[in-house]
Amino acid sequence: MTRPTTLEAASAEPTIFLIDDDQPVLDSLAELVAAAGPRPQTFSSAEEFLDNFNSLASGCIVTDLRLTGMSGQDLQRRLIEMGCPLPLIVVTGHATVPVAVQIMEDGAVTLLQKPYKPTELLSAIQRALDRPVKARPSDGQLTDLRQRLNTLNEEEQQVMQLLLEGRTNKVIAATLSLSMRTVDRRRRSVLDKAGVESVPELARLAGILQSAGQ
Repeated sequence: MTRPTTLEAASAEPTIFLIDDDQPVLDSLAELVAAAGPRPQTFSSAEEFLDNFNSLASGCIVTDLRLTGMSGQDLQRRLIEMGCPLPLIVVTGHATVPVAVQIMEDGAVTLLQKPYKPTELLSAIQRALDRPVKARPSDGQLTDLRQRLNTLNEEEQQVMQLLLEGRTNKVIAATLSLSMRTVDRRRRSVLDKAGVESVPELARLAGILQSAGQ
């Protein structure tokens, strides 16, 4: 195999967190990444990664979609809930169109379809490292967010909770016995009052808010 080109680190000592339950594949990925420059760290499951996650880490996450236990998409949702700023790359050989669309809408750098070329993965990692890191909000900004969320009425709070659980508008409508139009209206109201443009951004801030005990 041709030695990959060196990746330029976007931040000091970035780590590429590799998650796959196929050990030979995991070892091969680690070898590829290490040869390109950044330090790889491997995990055989999403649960193992979460158990060892350091919120101060820099770099990016590369995960297979189909894993034993928590899936790659489940991991993505959990990371959003936690307010994790690390970019995510998802690799799969079995993704339906709706799942692929949802993964991208939820902020993944890319979804690589197997089999892919090593240079395609390295290019995706470079794009992830080049992404600007979202700064943690100040205490004043968190207080402002809490005050904004306190303006939500009971119906909007119900919709927000389901959004943060990763539910789609269709599921929310069925759960709350509402029309899709009503759910969409309340969803927009939640985002507007929170001062954010997307559900992933709301989830990121809500996760930071929760971890800060505010």
